[in-house]
Amino acid sequence: MKKTVSIFLIAVLAMSAVFAAGAAEKAKPGASGELILYTTVADAQYDMTIEAFNKLYPNIKVYYTYGGAGESKARIKAEAANPQADAMYGGLQYADLAEYGELFESYVSANDHLVQPGFENTTGKLSFHDSQIPCLIVNTELERQLGVKIDGWASLLDPRLKGKIATADPTASSSAWNNLQCLLTDFGGWESPEAWDYIAKLMQNGLVVVSSSSIPAKATFAGEYVVGLTYEPLVIQLLDGGSTGAHPVFWKEGTTSVGFASAIIKGAKNMENAKLFMDFLQSDAGQQCYLDSGARPVTTTKLAGGSPNMVDLDKIVVKVADTEALARNKGAISAKWNAYWAQYGTRK
Repeated sequence: MKKTVSIFLIAVLAMSAVFAAGAAEKAKPGASGELILYTTVADAQYDMTIEAFNKLYPNIKVYYTYGGAGESKARIKAEAANPQADAMYGGLQYADLAEYGELFESYVSANDHLVQPGFENTTGKLSFHDSQIPCLIVNTELERQLGVKIDGWASLLDPRLKGKIATADPTASSSAWNNLQCLLTDFGGWESPEAWDYIAKLMQNGLVVVSSSSIPAKATFAGEYVVGLTYEPLVIQLLDGGSTGAHPVFWKEGTTSVGFASAIIKGAKNMENAKLFMDFLQSDAGQQCYLDSGARPVTTTKLAGGSPNMVDLDKIVVKVADTEALARNKGAISAKWNAYWAQYGTRK
């Protein structure tokens, strides 16, 4: 995936009158045993997906350990000599291959031919299943009380927001990395002095770095922060679940999209079941789970449904991130972020 597919392309494909034939998942008779997952996927989406998977494979018992992307990858790396799980479900991106590619099995899903251009498993490792859009979550009442209008990067430098903006650590969290990719793209690329000048100013405005990718959204809904850097599916899940008082904002300077993937862990003890799970995630049934839980599917199959809280794509300003360059330089970008944080960040 040399460049992230633009949201505009996804919208065009969604409106097209011609769609690829769907992948009607056919259960393999006799499939049984266990499937052990390390997952970054939120509860509502996880439960929906596993329930649908078990309708096809009722004799496969699925177990999971939840953790952030960085935590899950570190666990897989530490257990490489004796894998304790079969697959990492969610949280993987093209940028992860440089450091973690050797930890995953080569497998191309039986339904990989259905995905949109740019999301194919060209590496043999990553099965892409959803396109996530980074965004801001804004506490509506606190925004009103402060008299600010939060609509993009420039607005986050307002001194009235000092200490009231939360993000996860982009060197460890996949969702926070996507927000950083968006920022760097909007400011001209990772080597742009303008981009790093902005990052320094944002840190000096009391940017709060939290320990988990779910905290910025949940804590902003709770009123602990005025604004959080987060990702669309989590916001949609919270809104669909009844959370109120906050709303998503997509940067007026431009928003990027990025594909998220799963992969089989090398040496998995339940290899065949892990392959069935990769196939399922790109099937119609698996993709429907993503749509119904607030994520945007990556296959070209036309699916019905989705959350009423999802923003129309034509209302989002789109930019395309050069994910290959960002992935190639992730180490340098992370090191620079850490150096800037040491100089400009606020310890709490």
